[in-house]
Amino acid sequence: MDALKTTVVLLVEDDAGDQKLVKKALANREMVNKLYVVASAEEALEYLQRSKCGDVKSPRPNLILLDLNMPGMGGKEFLRRIKADDDLCSIPAVVLTVSDAEIDIYETYKLKAAGYVQKRVSSKEFQKVVGELAKYWFETSLLVKS
Repeated sequence: MDALKTTVVLLVEDDAGDQKLVKKALANREMVNKLYVVASAEEALEYLQRSKCGDVKSPRPNLILLDLNMPGMGGKEFLRRIKADDDLCSIPAVVLTVSDAEIDIYETYKLKAAGYVQKRVSSKEFQKVVGELAKYWFETSLLVKS
């Protein structure tokens, strides 16, 4: 269980309010050692490229939490790119989105997302869902260590 205490999470989220809610929800999980936040898929790809080069300021994430609808490159294109990269494809990416459209759910799983979570209307509900998500990924599921 001690190995799980060094978990690195990359949050790809353009909304400052949602960033804050995720940070707060994960702050209550003692096994999350580092949370890195980027505001776009483009920034996330840059972060991941730096991590591949061994940049200590950009450690390889064990889990990516991904907003689906962002300006510029969206979450689906981001998934397409990381899942096509042999060095990144093993990192689980869980989508956090407001969309409940069947096509989004289908396409996201087809692109090998590890999960699809709809953002709740209230901040309290959203924090609860993120907490449950953290409990699963950090206490139940085994993650690939870098």
